[in-house]
Amino acid sequence: MEQVRSNRHYKQQRYFRTITCNIFCFFLILLFFNVNIMCISSASPVMAVRVDFPSIEDSREDIITLEKKMKSSGVNTVALGAGRLDWNYFKWEGHEDCWSYGVKNTGIDFLAEDSKRFSKWADVDIVVDLYAPKYIKEHPGSSAISCTGKPSTYLVSTMELVEGDFGEQILEMLEYISTNYQADSISLTELAYYTEGYGDDDKAAYMSYTGRDDWPRHPDGSINIDDPSIGRWRSYEIGRFLDKAAKITHKNNKKLYMDVDVSWEDLRKESTERGQSYRVMLEHVDKIIIWNYFGLKDYDPKVTREIAREYGLKYDPNRIIISIGLWKKGDDVISPEELKQAMQFSRLGGIDNLWITPSNKLSDEHWKSISEVNNRWSNSEASTRSWKNHPAYRRYPSKSHKYSGYRFSEIHPGYSRMYF
Repeated sequence: MEQVRSNRHYKQQRYFRTITCNIFCFFLILLFFNVNIMCISSASPVMAVRVDFPSIEDSREDIITLEKKMKSSGVNTVALGAGRLDWNYFKWEGHEDCWSYGVKNTGIDFLAEDSKRFSKWADVDIVVDLYAPKYIKEHPGSSAISCTGKPSTYLVSTMELVEGDFGEQILEMLEYISTNYQADSISLTELAYYTEGYGDDDKAAYMSYTGRDDWPRHPDGSINIDDPSIGRWRSYEIGRFLDKAAKITHKNNKKLYMDVDVSWEDLRKESTERGQSYRVMLEHVDKIIIWNYFGLKDYDPKVTREIAREYGLKYDPNRIIISIGLWKKGDDVISPEELKQAMQFSRLGGIDNLWITPSNKLSDEHWKSISEVNNRWSNSEASTRSWKNHPAYRRYPSKSHKYSGYRFSEIHPGYSRMYF
């Protein structure tokens, strides 16, 4: 009898211990979930403007006005051009022959002045342009050869970048900038191949990578530049270069970003045909900057939501920046209303990081649009949308979106009505 009471007492104790343990685990999980949400909430989205002037020599007065507009409109990241390998907006010691006319004529290190100015209150990104017209003129053998056999006047071959002298000098440039200038990140732009990049050196690398004995060709003998194997190979080679570049910038406590194009005919291609596979690029850089230049393609700003949904669900949205280009065909620019809509649609699609380019196309009304969107975000939306990137949020399925299979408004009904 005593043994029975003892067993019953033991079972009761074990039962209560189990219940207590489960309750403790439940609150521990809840705490973890809330901490993750708070971490997401506290991360400020990128709101960048790419600085550009008609004449850098005459920009010293304009920069003061531009800074005031940035501060008042909610900009928190300023992108400054360093120029190209052969055309610097900074005083690269030992490379005086590469200084731009503006630097030579004024004696001003524009990158030093502006990075010091803006870093007082904003993150600074330094943009390095990979075009090289002067270098190619001096080294004609370095030129990328088009699929029709014509040498490029502005783009070096893929393998010249990855294994050649040009690429080595670019890495030296990145080392100098990341060591000597105040910045949080460095971004690479104009690094894309599609119709160019079919010379002997690139062909040899392609054949080595694929095991083939020639480029893929059409029945008429022309190179099939849309064959997926070319994009995969070229993305691999660009990734090799980016790996070396990232090691340099990271060593100097700078992040590395990469500009990438949009495959407008099929978003699923992710610009792989240009050697910019998003997946491969994100294996080597901290963020990609997607060129959403819808105005040049005669698209409605609504396409921004499709782009944001497509890639914000497939990849970490915190590692993607949507760049909204102000250009339209001809000399026209997108309207302030179109800019506002594109910014809104990016955030409705799930990507909050924005980049507006270029600053010299921004009218007062454009600045007003930027300010309105940013004010609405900071004042009324952060508390309701800051948790949208949490994995539990992103798993919710829907058949309403032909690419991603997710519908945001079903999770947070107020979400889709915030702007409309």
